[in-house]
Amino acid sequence: MCNAVKTLLRNVKNGYLFGRYRLWPDVHGSLVSAAGNDEKQRPIRVTVIEGQGTGPVMFAAVRKIFKAARVPVEWDYQTLSMYRDHKTNQMTVNPKVLSSAIETGLVLCAKDSATGQNDWAGSSSLALNKALNAFVGVRKFNSVVGHEPYGPVNLINIRDNVSGEYSEIEHLVSPGVVQSIKTVSRKGSVDVAKLAFDYASKHGHYRITVLHKANVMRLSDGMFMKACREVSTCYPDVEYNEEKLDSFCLNVTTNPGRYDVLLTTSLYGSLAGSVCGTMSGGLVTVPTVAYGPKASVFSTMSDYGYSNDGGAVKKMVCGREKIINPTGIIRAAAWMLDHAGMVVAGRCIAAAVENTLRHGIRTQDMGGDASWLQFTEAVIKNLKDLMPNGCEECGRSSWQPEIFKQLSNKSQNVSDPPKTHE
Repeated sequence: MCNAVKTLLRNVKNGYLFGRYRLWPDVHGSLVSAAGNDEKQRPIRVTVIEGQGTGPVMFAAVRKIFKAARVPVEWDYQTLSMYRDHKTNQMTVNPKVLSSAIETGLVLCAKDSATGQNDWAGSSSLALNKALNAFVGVRKFNSVVGHEPYGPVNLINIRDNVSGEYSEIEHLVSPGVVQSIKTVSRKGSVDVAKLAFDYASKHGHYRITVLHKANVMRLSDGMFMKACREVSTCYPDVEYNEEKLDSFCLNVTTNPGRYDVLLTTSLYGSLAGSVCGTMSGGLVTVPTVAYGPKASVFSTMSDYGYSNDGGAVKKMVCGREKIINPTGIIRAAAWMLDHAGMVVAGRCIAAAVENTLRHGIRTQDMGGDASWLQFTEAVIKNLKDLMPNGCEECGRSSWQPEIFKQLSNKSQNVSDPPKTHE
């Protein structure tokens, strides 16, 4: 089967994924100065979707931290709205947001990002991912010493973002009977599996577990598992396992250390992610990214912390802010900087967040008493200890992306095929 993925592997090693597209558009490759070059860094441009609810407050925390770190950034603020495409009969997003995202290549957005959204209007994140073809999602579940409600958790979920149950194909069969179609393609399954195994091998992960319900959905889940098995033969150093979704949800609560990287389809990733996110400290602490050929979308699993009784706090009461926790969006912003080439700044911000939590400065949903502003100021204090010269240090690091270390140094247009690819 290795022959079946040789072309894909060659594209990945040259910084391209699936033919002519880069996994990360090389629009930021020239932003970071080479080692020893005193040329001032050009700012990165980021499409920002603050959304509603707590989004604007959490982005205020990100801006404060970026300012303290002297990160050269230009924010392009956009308002995301959704409408139904009459050709596809599916929800999509306004063209202005798409043009901005494609131009910048980077999107930082709140979870509740669409204005006027309700539970029946459809998922704004799904609509944005589909519009940008950001079909691969990665979520990091990392607990921090000092806040480990279920013990140490260190898991990664790589999933298909837009297919499977998220295909949004439904119709009325007869009065009182509806049918929802789950679509799984071999090509899409191989693409997602290839990225997952390459991510694991490049980041020192030793085990991949595919979650499934092939005992019920034999054809669809069976096709996904077959593609994963075939790709796994090219990575003998990565242990490959398969497990039923319901068994996983039971076993992970008692022994999360037995898992490393979870490879899933769309809905299974959402279900497993809810369990893992709660165990790692809360959904609001989990950073996420959706990768596509046109842009990468960074966000968090939730915009809200949780009260002691388990209820999500989503409103202001008597003018007071209730459990606004910017941990996840700060982590996502740090991940975005690392992705864009500002490795020093990104990793220092991430480390500052962990140090803050480790020292017991946490919001109420994490067992502390700090407000979002007090938490942000503590992160800034720890950040200044880690990088006293601010982002001036970032210009001393050459750009090397997290997953693929062998990207071409030459800046190429994402619409052009790589010169090395036939």
